[in-house]
Amino acid sequence: MYNEVITIGASVLAVLDLNQVTKKMDILRQHVLFSALNDKQFQQVVQSAKSINLKEGKLLFAQQQAAESFYFLQSGDIKLYRLSPEGGEKVIELIRAKQTFAEAVMFMHGRVYPVNAQALSDCRLICINMQVFRGLLEHSSETSLKILGHMSRRLHALVQEIEELSLQNAKMRTIQFLLREIPANSEVPYQLQWHTPKTVLASRLSIRPETFSRILQQLMQEQLIKVEGKYIEILDIKGLQCYQ
Repeated sequence: MYNEVITIGASVLAVLDLNQVTKKMDILRQHVLFSALNDKQFQQVVQSAKSINLKEGKLLFAQQQAAESFYFLQSGDIKLYRLSPEGGEKVIELIRAKQTFAEAVMFMHGRVYPVNAQALSDCRLICINMQVFRGLLEHSSETSLKILGHMSRRLHALVQEIEELSLQNAKMRTIQFLLREIPANSEVPYQLQWHTPKTVLASRLSIRPETFSRILQQLMQEQLIKVEGKYIEILDIKGLQCYQ
């Protein structure tokens, strides 16, 4: 059966009730990585899974730590980052709710995490055993091809982001970030909430925090957005798109 909740940074354990487990497994089942599995395979994954509570600021795993699990984020925000030899931090990716991460590590030589993972807010995650999941793939070429398709799409998205970071100026990168946050066919004004500190967002976009703030001010002066604390209101989507 599905394992107990583990609270990182404390010794408290709490067993999930059956209704909570069923709901969470339904959410997990909908993700493309697990929808590729048949019922028997999915049950094998579930039986070895754990639900984790991670407090804001706590480290989930460290760079070069031996990797035994990958994760599905139920709620909260996770920062994946690397540290330079001088101690500088570079944010590699921001993980949002209903996303998986670290799954590619199970195919890497040595199987260690290449980045650090830290909670930007209180998080709930499902921890998936890599050995169990990889064993399923080794015995099913059909499932392996489906998973390969998922990873290929994710790789394509990351390559596109790299192109944006290397070819676009800071203002364009900021605008692209804002546009990606807006669901298709959204009406204006559309409100976004900052779940991530602006310094982290600036690192993710490879710009200085003061530059990021200055660009937001410019977009406000152009009446394209409105910023109030942790909220940003998109006033003119088409105006932002004109920069593309």
